[in-house]
This record gives sequence, C-alpha cells and structure tokens, in this order.
Amino acid sequence: MHNAGDLAALVAAFFFAVLVCAGVYVLIRLARLISEGTRLVADMRSRSDTVFERVQAAVDRANQQLDATSTVTAGLDELNAGISQLTDQVSALAGLGQAISAGPAGRAGAFVYGVRRAVAIRRAGTVRPERAVAPAADPAADPATPSAAQEAAVAGRRSLAPSGGRR
Repeated sequence: MHNAGDLAALVAAFFFAVLVCAGVYVLIRLARLISEGTRLVADMRSRSDTVFERVQAAVDRANQQLDATSTVTAGLDELNAGISQLTDQVSALAGLGQAISAGPAGRAGAFVYGVRRAVAIRRAGTVRPERAVAPAADPAADPATPSAAQEAAVAGRRSLAPSGGRR
C-alpha cells in the first residue's frame, strides 16, 4: 500500500481535479453570461438607435413649429407697430376733427347743413312732426300708423303736386 504522503497527494489531486472542474463550469457559465450580455447590449443599441431617430424627428418637427411661430410672431410685431402708428394718426385726426367741429368752421357748417335741410324739406312739402312714442309692435293693430301702401300713395300725390309756389 501506499504511505501517508502518497495518500495525501492523491486526496490533494482529487480536490484539485474537482476544483478545476468547478472552475471550468463557472468559466463556461460566465462565457454564456457574457455572450448573452453582449447580445442584449447589441439589441438595446439597435432599439436605442430607433428611439433616437424618433426623438430626432420629434425635435425636428418642434424646430419647424418654432420657426413658424417665430415667423408669425415677427409678423404680429410688424402688425402691432402698424396698428400703433394707425392709432396715433387716428387720434391726431380725431383731435383735429373735434377742434374743427367745436370752432367757428364747425358752427358754420352746422348752420349751412340746417339751412339746406330746411329748404329741402320745404320744397318737398314733407314736414312731419317726429313721434315721441315708439310705434306699436304690430303696425296693423295701430290705426294711427299708416301702412306702407298708404305712405306710397301719399308720396305719389306729393310728387305729382306742383312745386312752384307756397302752399
């Protein structure tokens, strides 16, 4: 038989062989894990490329919208400036019109208008007093309100009347 040193070497060799087998098993599993991780990273990279393309397309659309918005905003700024100038001009004209109408020229114009209106009414012979009361809701129900046919008949008689003298 063998002596104690040979037996110890045999036990050590057996444990070393078991340890090497365990190491090989771990290395094989580690190699599978690394290959699976590599495949997963490659798959994620291809998916991330697709996602980045979509994100880039969304950013490009947003930039287009911002460009269009800035164009519209610039147009609105120009419009705002034009409206401001127009407002200043209208205010100046309103002040001028108010000054003219309140002054002697405005009074003379109002007098001339009144004289022309009175002469026109007198020539037409259509002096009618203005009503202070609002007409009834249904003109047919109010006997004091002339119908359209009655008004047309009166207007026709007036147009046939001689306009040369005083009535």
